[in-house]
Amino acid sequence: MTGAILTFLMPCPSERSDGRIAPTLLNSSPSSVDSTSDECDEIRAGSCFVVVSPPRAFVLSVAIPQSDQYAEETPSLRQRTEFNGGQWSQRMPRLREILVVGAAYAACLLVYSSSIQAQPAPPAPLPGKVVGIEPSPLLVEPKTPEESFAAALLMVDLARVDLARKYLEQFDSSTPDDAMLMALRDKHGTGEFLKLARIKELQPLSSDLLDRLNAASRKQSEDPAFVDALLARLSQGSAQRELAITELRNAGPRAVPQVIRQMSQPNMEGQQDQLVYALIRMGRQIVPPLLGALDTPQERVRAAIIGILATLEAKEAIPYLWFPAFAEEQPLGIRMAAHQALNKLVGTSRIERLSSVEASVELRRLSRMLYENSALLPRDEAGTVTIWGWDTEQQTVVAKTYSPQIASILLSTRFASQSLAMSPDQSEPQQQYLASLLGLEVLQQGWDKPREPLPGTAMYLAVTAGESTVANVLADALSADQRATAVAALEVLGQIGTREQLLGQKGLKSPVLAALNSPDTRVQFAAAVAILRMEPRVAFPNASRVVSILSRALSDPGQATAIIIDADTSRATEAGSYLAELGYEPVTASTGRDGFERAATTAGVEIVVVHANCIRWDLTQTLSNLRADSRTAAIPIVVYGAEDVRNSVARLVARSKPAMFIAESSTSSDFARQFAPLTREAKSPPISPQERSQQKIASAYWLSLIATNRNSQIFDVATAEKEIALVAEDQDVGGNALAALSSIGTGSAQRRLAEVASNPQLDPPLRQAAGLQLGFHIQRFGLLLTKDEVGAVHEAWVSTDNPTVKAALASVIGTLRPNQALVGERLRQFPLPTIKTPN
Repeated sequence: MTGAILTFLMPCPSERSDGRIAPTLLNSSPSSVDSTSDECDEIRAGSCFVVVSPPRAFVLSVAIPQSDQYAEETPSLRQRTEFNGGQWSQRMPRLREILVVGAAYAACLLVYSSSIQAQPAPPAPLPGKVVGIEPSPLLVEPKTPEESFAAALLMVDLARVDLARKYLEQFDSSTPDDAMLMALRDKHGTGEFLKLARIKELQPLSSDLLDRLNAASRKQSEDPAFVDALLARLSQGSAQRELAITELRNAGPRAVPQVIRQMSQPNMEGQQDQLVYALIRMGRQIVPPLLGALDTPQERVRAAIIGILATLEAKEAIPYLWFPAFAEEQPLGIRMAAHQALNKLVGTSRIERLSSVEASVELRRLSRMLYENSALLPRDEAGTVTIWGWDTEQQTVVAKTYSPQIASILLSTRFASQSLAMSPDQSEPQQQYLASLLGLEVLQQGWDKPREPLPGTAMYLAVTAGESTVANVLADALSADQRATAVAALEVLGQIGTREQLLGQKGLKSPVLAALNSPDTRVQFAAAVAILRMEPRVAFPNASRVVSILSRALSDPGQATAIIIDADTSRATEAGSYLAELGYEPVTASTGRDGFERAATTAGVEIVVVHANCIRWDLTQTLSNLRADSRTAAIPIVVYGAEDVRNSVARLVARSKPAMFIAESSTSSDFARQFAPLTREAKSPPISPQERSQQKIASAYWLSLIATNRNSQIFDVATAEKEIALVAEDQDVGGNALAALSSIGTGSAQRRLAEVASNPQLDPPLRQAAGLQLGFHIQRFGLLLTKDEVGAVHEAWVSTDNPTVKAALASVIGTLRPNQALVGERLRQFPLPTIKTPN
């Protein structure tokens, strides 16, 4: 290394005709400054440009170390720091340029600040005269897309974001193709694209550019021909091998599937060591696809992958190594490789003490952790989880994206299956595996899809597992708040369960009865139906909850409802308009007490929005009561208010989960942006219109069935009269609703039957059913209609032309006990029958 003195001379700048100060570019050499130039083809390394306006010149000397190589070669300022696969490769000339420019600029500011008091104040701009933006410090404007991109990067380094955007727009206008983007990535590094994308003033242009680069990189890395060409270069000498490995490292995890596919080929066995070396050099970024490749059927490849994971010290691979290390059915070579890997990752002393039993317990523990908590898995910016798995058709690993819930329960199923394979006679792994399978089936098929125990399904497997096992699965699901599993287990118990399930066992509360108070309405409804299918003969605790759950489903409006609690009417209306755009039906309440009552009694409530300044109850009381009542315990809560109250309510919101705080919004888009994470983190999605319709139809059926059999002594249908009456004219459920009304001995129930029977606007089949049920009701409970109401029924009977409706209403007329005169008149008006002669 040699030393050099760089001397910078700052002459007094000249004033342009437009009143602005012209920037002066100062070229320096390792010896001294001998000239200044306004025209040059390129800004050389070691140059410094500073825009200043003091009226005198000054001299600055900066001593820096300098290499001989640098004295011989002065690369362009446009040479960038390169980023390859997460490794920064720093170039000394570029670092020296930054040091020189920074030091010179700092010194300029120091000298200028020390002399500014002695200088006269600059003249004020003339009235109406606009001071222009400082011009570009580049002496030669970029002419090619590559130069425009390099200029944009340089302007970012110099904090000239305005010019950076100009050059970036100039680059974008050239419509660069994928090849150019990849060339720029190779030259400047991915890190420069990331840096541009993070600058707010350059967005969305810079972020779109990064997305295009990512898409181009993904397309290239997933091209088998591209990867095969790189693999072929591994055996073409050390220089070509290093270049190929660099390209593979840049391609990242997306190149791994083709490497694994090539490694699996029989003719590649002799080159396996080269491929293993290349994979190791690609670094820890490829650990996820390697974990998926552990399921390859080829023992040779699997053992090699285990060795790679150990070399990379991938501790995240430990859960995936228990089974191959301790399962007796695994090949000896695999077991030895997995043992060696665990010795390195966990420690030899611990591994030597473990047996297959302990390994099975560890796998079950891992399965349980993932089953209970999906937050354990890392998520991308979209909130999804990527899992690599083996694809039999493609004979390699593939990446698939899942929701956090599905991803966690998918891995839970994997580890539970391995635990069961090592301990097949133990009930714990049996239950855990069945629980994971049931939950996964519901989540993958969709909550609104009908579930049948067909061969090959988890439901079929559960039906064959027996009542006791499924009841234990249900209890565990309720404990873990795994709602998908709970719903499926209740549906199975509805088919194979007995009345003894309602009694509880060994002093423990029945899990089926516990499900009636689940925080999830789907689980509640499944529990109510399961109980009715078991046909209880005696009363049991919380029997009234069954009818309450059915009645709420019956009156569901078919759309998600949002309760808004806010004393300020205009503010509540504005929040309601935002929620309406998100698909909710807003219902407002001015007090906490009123809002709670509406949330507890209104069907279809999916969200409760409470203003921080809640009154009668205050915010603490309102949230506490919402969480204490089983009808509202699971409803997500949004607390909204001014931004400055966020911290003061943070602890209360955290105790009331699922809940979140939203700052008051002036636009619906801002409200939706803040609202989105709550729905994404929900344990179960909002009930779809199809599910609401299915539950409504099922509720009407079960209420009518309760009303007409001996279960009416256990379940009081009269408590649901209001909800039943509301749907009595519904085309889909009206018939069952009328049958249920006929068992309620009240004047209001009889009046509702009469209204439906007398309404000429309704379909004849519904009127006929209402007439028949009205006659039955009068027979059972007596006449409860007023004189005018009886007259309306009589008028409907006389005026209708439909024979089936007329016959049904005639049965009602017959129950009214007509006097002898009226009977005689009706008989007299009946025509004599005519006798037909036989042919």
